Amino acid sequence: MTLKLRCVDYGFECKFMLDEEKSITQLEKLRDHFEEEHGIDYTIEAVTQMITNKGHSLESIKK
Repeated sequence: MTLKLRCVDYGFECKFMLDEEKSITQLEKLRDHFEEEHGIDYTIEAVTQMITNKGHSLESIKK
């Protein structure tokens, strides 16, 4: 199952989007984007919390 992560959904005016299989690697890619493009160094835990706050379960993300 895929998970679509769009930067705009997390408060940035940005067209970056990931539409990939749910995995920790996908979260790491989003975290890397936040740091490289927006200058914000979130921990992977913070990114995970952001995604779960959008309604995705922790179990479904880490599969």
